[in-house]
Amino acid sequence: MPTSENPQPTNDFLTAASADGAQVKVSLHGAHICSWCTPDGVERLFMSPLNSWRSDSAIRGGIPVVFPQFSNEGPLSKHGFARVSLWTLLETSRQIDGSGLIRLGLSDSEETRSIFPHAFSLELRIEFSSQELNTELVVSNTGEQPFDFTCALHTYLSTQLADAAVYGLVGHQYRDSVDGRRIKQADVEVLHIREEIDRVYFAVDKPITLSDHQHSVIASQTGFVDTVVWNPWETGCAKMADLMLDSYQHFVCIEAATIQHPISLAPNATWRGSQNLECLRVAV
Repeated sequence: MPTSENPQPTNDFLTAASADGAQVKVSLHGAHICSWCTPDGVERLFMSPLNSWRSDSAIRGGIPVVFPQFSNEGPLSKHGFARVSLWTLLETSRQIDGSGLIRLGLSDSEETRSIFPHAFSLELRIEFSSQELNTELVVSNTGEQPFDFTCALHTYLSTQLADAAVYGLVGHQYRDSVDGRRIKQADVEVLHIREEIDRVYFAVDKPITLSDHQHSVIASQTGFVDTVVWNPWETGCAKMADLMLDSYQHFVCIEAATIQHPISLAPNATWRGSQNLECLRVAV
């Protein structure tokens, strides 16, 4: 976790490539995936140009790690401390099949225990090649008492919002945070985003597709049981110093998450959750 007395820059990236030319850039600040380029050189994640890159601030865009609390739903600061903590590089390598692999770790410290009084270890495993990126979060209870947590991979997918459509959520219940956290039923096959959206879809067990006129990204998840769809629209961007007014036009967050029912982790137990992203070019 950072100290506010002497914040350090966080834009020193670890860069790794797969044999086929896919590339990922990661910051040890938050184990934050800041860039994912497929072999054609196209950036698949949105990153805000207004990031301060300070160690006492979260990075806006990419894939932040949310742990041990989602949003403001608990006593900790928003989205917990993992995304503003300094992680350790465990491994960077190229696998036999040519895929790139990065592993990062975070363990409890005196500072984390002062606000989250539990012993834990986290590992973020990032594996990528060709058109795919798989991100796995591993949470272990290394203490003698159980603890509860919520978590997410807060993925900002680059897209042109005016042309974008989301498929795969029809029939799911969701909590609408823009409309007083009311529980609703998704009743449309295709979701077009034309205003601020902040929804937690429950019990999502099938892939979700984000498409625009150029490409599609298929997001599937294992371990995580909920999915967040978020875009702040211009009104939300105006309230955030690290987003430009028009930033909302360039991303949709589709987040693998576990929110509705917190995970209770017994001593010596381990939980795993992963999100797999696959890019497809849209046929013209």
